[in-house]
Amino acid sequence: MAVRAMALHPSRFKNIRTIFFANLIWGLCSGFYNVILQPFLVDYIDSEFMFGLIMTAANLAQLIPMILVSEVSDRVGRKRVYLAGLFLYIPAMVLFAISSMVPIALPLFLIISGLLLVNLGFGISDPALVALTAESSDEDKKASSFSFIFIAIYASGLVGPIIIRIFANQIPLYYYFYGLIGGYTIMFLYQLFRLKESFVIEDFTTNFWKQFFQSMKALGQVTVQFFISILHFLIMPFLLIFRNLSEKTESSQLLRNVKRDMHLVGDIFKTKGVKYAIGYFIFDSFVFGLSLNIYNGAVKYVYAYTESHIATMQLVMSLSTIIFFIPLTKISDKLKRKEMLMMSQLAGSLFFTTNIIAHFTLPEYRLYVILVGWAGLGASIAFWVPSILSILSDFDKKRRAEVYGMVTGIKGLGWLPTGIIAGFIIEKTIDTMGLLVPFIISIILYPLLLFLTMKFPETDKRKNNDNDSSIEEAVEEVQHN
Repeated sequence: MAVRAMALHPSRFKNIRTIFFANLIWGLCSGFYNVILQPFLVDYIDSEFMFGLIMTAANLAQLIPMILVSEVSDRVGRKRVYLAGLFLYIPAMVLFAISSMVPIALPLFLIISGLLLVNLGFGISDPALVALTAESSDEDKKASSFSFIFIAIYASGLVGPIIIRIFANQIPLYYYFYGLIGGYTIMFLYQLFRLKESFVIEDFTTNFWKQFFQSMKALGQVTVQFFISILHFLIMPFLLIFRNLSEKTESSQLLRNVKRDMHLVGDIFKTKGVKYAIGYFIFDSFVFGLSLNIYNGAVKYVYAYTESHIATMQLVMSLSTIIFFIPLTKISDKLKRKEMLMMSQLAGSLFFTTNIIAHFTLPEYRLYVILVGWAGLGASIAFWVPSILSILSDFDKKRRAEVYGMVTGIKGLGWLPTGIIAGFIIEKTIDTMGLLVPFIISIILYPLLLFLTMKFPETDKRKNNDNDSSIEEAVEEVQHN
């Protein structure tokens, strides 16, 4: 199972429409999942710090695959790896659904296992999907394509919060997971039948059962590559220390593979703009993560908000995202990436400021103030998605998924500790300051984030076009490795 040629599949352009309709299902599922997950967890966890620790562990399960196994889709195909990761959502929802039916000692174990599977699935599938979308788009319409497919998520994402808002006190939270089992299964099967590989694949087949087993085989390859990559990364320091000795002796296959991966990582960091982008993303994730990582659970602790209130917040955010996404599907390719990043950060700052104001607002008006911040967050997402995905998918077109996974995974290091930090701060200050302290820290750091955004390097489109002209050479390198 390997890329036969770097030639792009002639029918790949149909993928944008397929992903759009699949994202309608994804948005429908996410609309429920994002609202109910943290309140569902809070019912089993009585400590803000422990809650943050669990969310951090889940984030780690997402980051490691992004960093270590993204190269698999560059070797065996985007669709197979994407579907392999997506498939993990189905058993995760099963674990959530049955958690309320087992003896008292087991629910938290099942819930954490499900949470790890969800994040693992996202870490595996997201780089492959971004690369697939970029390769299925016209070069001059890439940002617009990302805007187009993501508007589907937020459009259908309105349904979940509305239903939960209406039936908040009538339907137990875990019931929704049964619906999510069906939703993710339909999404998986739809894309199994409709999605095309963006590259020509050596063992391409139109038989859907074979495609299914190939995706499951890709999941096995991802798992194997995961452990192999860990081994390679552990060996790299010794290779650097004893480099002179290794050059004088005949290298084993393992050592040659470690050298190859070490050079690959080095090449990624040598790519223009990558090092700045990684530092920028880590800092951005830290600033926003302090306020967002455990927000839905925190407002249940501090303000006694129910899933109905959280659904309202998600609804306002989705509406705002859609309103800004609609024009961006037309104009995002005409704007500079840095301009969209700046607009995203300015809109996102509303989330910090309104939550600080909300602390001093009367309880009967507090939710309305908070909703203004969620509207700003929605606008921030609309500007952020096409700019960031276009930037990350253009760094190295020879290894889109690998570079995207590496940069995004490392970026998550900034998000990683924020759940623990925010949970610890809230737990220690809840009686006097509630949610206030994490937002104060975020707003203090915000001017520096804005400055870094202004300095973000522009993508060299001419260089990218040169990369496209040498795409055939890239295949030989992929096959050789």
